[in-house]
Amino acid sequence: MTTNGPTRQAWVILVVGVLTQMAATIAIAGPAFLIPYMHSDLGFTLTQAGTVAAAPSFGLILTLIAWGAFADRFGERLAMTLGIGLTAAFSAAAVLVVDSPIWMVIVIAASGAAAASVNSASGRVVMGWFPRHRRGLAMGSRQMSQPLGTSVAAVTIPGIAAAGGFP
Repeated sequence: MTTNGPTRQAWVILVVGVLTQMAATIAIAGPAFLIPYMHSDLGFTLTQAGTVAAAPSFGLILTLIAWGAFADRFGERLAMTLGIGLTAAFSAAAVLVVDSPIWMVIVIAASGAAAASVNSASGRVVMGWFPRHRRGLAMGSRQMSQPLGTSVAAVTIPGIAAAGGFP
């Protein structure tokens, strides 16, 4: 990092952080858009489907601090890579393998727990890679990824589920 401005590498890692945060947000917000399909295709009650939809946020809350400590110790790149990989694996397992409401909540909560890595690590990117006078633009870019991820989930997930059912 230079004192005048962020390096090219800082912008690249920020873009990676934005994309991984967007993907993590899709994993966290996505189950809410599957409630009708959990109800119709899997036979979940609305309460069960709603609990599944809330599970990623619960997992995220449980692990945010731990992922922050992990990012401090091992770096934001490893935290984001490991976390988003685990998020993808748990999300895939939830959609392709699990059909029990209890196991769905557990697996989706694990997906949210893994996704928390990106929240902690991408914040660390802004604070560590950008000089103080350049953090506003970087933080705004980082924060844009959450509503963008929710929007992508809202536009794509119901259509995908309507075309192919829950799996």
